Amino acid sequence: MDWEIFLGRFHPLMVHLPIGIFILGYFFEVLFQLGFTKLIPSRKIIIVTYIIGLLSGILAAISGWLLSFSNDYGIASLDDHKYLGIATLILMSLVISYQIKAPETKSKLKLLGSTLAILMISVTGHFGGNLTHGSNYLVEYAPGATKNNDELVSENLRGKNQDSLIIYDDFIKPIFQEKCIACHNSTDGMGGLRMETYGDLFEESDHGRAIVAGNSAKSNLFNRVSLPADHEKAMPPRGMGFGYTDIQLLKYWINNGADSLATFQSETMDEELINLINRDYGLDFSPKPHYEKVKTDSLDKGLLSLLRGAGFRVNYLSEANYLLDVEFKGSTIGENEIKLLNKVANQITFLKIVSCKLTDDLVKTMPIMEHLTKIDLSQNPLNKEVVPYLTKHTHLETANLNETNITLETTQTLLSQATLTKIYLWNTNLSSTKVSNLIQTYPEVEIISQFQFEEVVDAKSVFNKE
Repeated sequence: MDWEIFLGRFHPLMVHLPIGIFILGYFFEVLFQLGFTKLIPSRKIIIVTYIIGLLSGILAAISGWLLSFSNDYGIASLDDHKYLGIATLILMSLVISYQIKAPETKSKLKLLGSTLAILMISVTGHFGGNLTHGSNYLVEYAPGATKNNDELVSENLRGKNQDSLIIYDDFIKPIFQEKCIACHNSTDGMGGLRMETYGDLFEESDHGRAIVAGNSAKSNLFNRVSLPADHEKAMPPRGMGFGYTDIQLLKYWINNGADSLATFQSETMDEELINLINRDYGLDFSPKPHYEKVKTDSLDKGLLSLLRGAGFRVNYLSEANYLLDVEFKGSTIGENEIKLLNKVANQITFLKIVSCKLTDDLVKTMPIMEHLTKIDLSQNPLNKEVVPYLTKHTHLETANLNETNITLETTQTLLSQATLTKIYLWNTNLSSTKVSNLIQTYPEVEIISQFQFEEVVDAKSVFNKE
C-alpha cells in the first residue's frame, strides 16, 4: 500500500480545520478590538485559537506534501499552492509571535497582521480549489465573469466561413487548452504526455499514444476522457470533464484521420453529431445537395439571348447561385438546340426536355453536364441510349422517364450503375409487377410508377433585372 498517498488523501478533509480555526480566531480579535470584552475578556483566547489553528495547519501541510507524491496534479499549479501554504504558515507564526510580544497599544497593527494572514489563507485556499475543481471553479457561474468552452469557441467562430472551419484549431485545441494543458504542458508533462502542440498528441506517453489517427478505440486520450467522471482513470481528474459534444467531436476527428487541417464533411458525419454541433454552436452541417455546394459565374447576356431565341427557358437557381434550371419549350428539338446546350453544359443542374421528339440518336450528341442533379426526359421516344448517357453524370439524383420506351433490362442497367435516388417510370413498358420487383431489388432508390407532381424549386429568372 502507498501509505503516503493514502494519508495524503486526507488533506482536503484536514485543510478545512485550520482555515475555520484561523477565521474563528480572527472573529474573536475583531470583537476584542471593538470592545466586546465581556465576550472576549482576554487576548489569550485569541492567541490560543491562533496557535491551535497553526498546529492543525502544520498537520494539513504535511498531508498535502504526502498527497503531492500521487503525481495527480500539475507541477506548476501544485507548487503555487504548496509555497503559498508554507508562506501562510510562516506569516501566521509571525502574527502569533507579535500577538504575544507586542504591547496592547499596538492592537491595530496586530489586527492588520491578522488581516493579512486571513487574506493569505484565502488566496492559498483558492489555489487549492483550482487544483481540485479546475481553474475557473470559483467564478464559473458568475454572470459575465467567465466563459465556458462552448462560448469561447463560438466567439472564435464569428465571422468565419462555416465550411472552412478547421476542426483542430477551432474546436479540439480550445477544449484541450481549457481542460488538459494545466497538467500536460512542457513543464509538468503528467504521465509523460504533453498537449501544447499538435505534434505532442502523437508522441508515446507513459500510457501509450494519446491519439492514434484513424482509431479512437486505440487512442488513450479518447478512452480516458470518455470514462465516467467517478472512474479512477477518468480525465481530467478534477473540474468539469469533457462534455458529450466534446467527446463526439474528438471521436469524429480522430476516426477521420486526426489531421490538423481537417474540416467537417457532412458525408462522413452521423446525424447525431450534426445535431449536436447545430445545438451547441449554431452550425448546420446537414448534407446539402450538390447544386448548393457549387460556385459558378453568371452567363454572358448575349448567350442567354441565344438560348431564349432557340426556345429555352433559363433561370438561375437564386441571386447567389448561378447554376441553371433549363427547360426546352419547343415542340421539336434538333442538333442546333443540342449545340446551344453544349455552350452552357457546365452550369446546368436542372434540365427539362419534355415531349419534343428527343431520340436516342440525339441523346448521343448531348453534352455531359458536370453539375446535373435532376433531368426530365419524359414523353420522348427513348430507350437504350439514354442509359449510358445518364450514368455518366456522377451527381444525378432524379430522372423522369415517364412515357418513354425504356425496358426492364435498360432500367435495371440504369439503377445498378447510376447515382439515382429517385426515378419516375409512369406509363412505360414496365408492368406493375416488374416495377414491384424493381422496388424490392433497389430499395435505396425511390421508384415512382404512378403520376405525381414534382416539387417546384424556386429558381430565379435570369431576365428579371435586365
